Amino acid sequence: MTTEYEWLSLDPDEEVVWTGQPRVWRIAGTVAGGAILTLLAFGGAIAVSTGNLPGIDGLSGSSNSIVWGIAVLIALSQVGSAAFAYLRVEHTDYVLTNRRIYRKAGVFSETVTSVGVDRVQNTTLHKDVTGNVFDYGTVSISTAGSGGADLSITDLTDPETFRDRLQEQVRAAEAARGEERSSAAETGELDGEAMAALLTEARRLRAVAERMEEHA
Repeated sequence: MTTEYEWLSLDPDEEVVWTGQPRVWRIAGTVAGGAILTLLAFGGAIAVSTGNLPGIDGLSGSSNSIVWGIAVLIALSQVGSAAFAYLRVEHTDYVLTNRRIYRKAGVFSETVTSVGVDRVQNTTLHKDVTGNVFDYGTVSISTAGSGGADLSITDLTDPETFRDRLQEQVRAAEAARGEERSSAAETGELDGEAMAALLTEARRLRAVAERMEEHA
């Protein structure tokens, strides 16, 4: 599955479990707005050049060319906006592996953001009114200690599938950590958190002992 994602570099034990993109329909507003503005521009050019507006007579050849040139420029700019909006969707990829969540975005340059599934603390699914009707939404991902969403997977069709797959990987990561801690306890090995706690307690006991010696 990674052959179509040349930007994705996985660890040897990392496997892709889900891929997705924003829905193309997210550009509908941009396209509709551009179409309306283009129609208004050409409608205005026709009205001005034919003298159908009150107080405006038919324009001369050079003035008529300027009016139509402006209308064409407006139309081209709206086509460019719609094309760029489409390219933004096509160049945005979401990938979930058994280790991390990746988001790649950017048309002329790529930005890849990732969050480890073992750091995920909370996921929030948001759907607006139209999202409930057409089944699309955004999943916001927060990690431990963060003040808000660290990563947002936006405009997904059937976002529940992504959220469920992510929660499966989070539970698997939690189970793996539990097994590692149990194994460490059985073999007498200490993880980083346990070692830090023991060092803190040792420093506290040493400080108490030093105070007792001073008062002896």
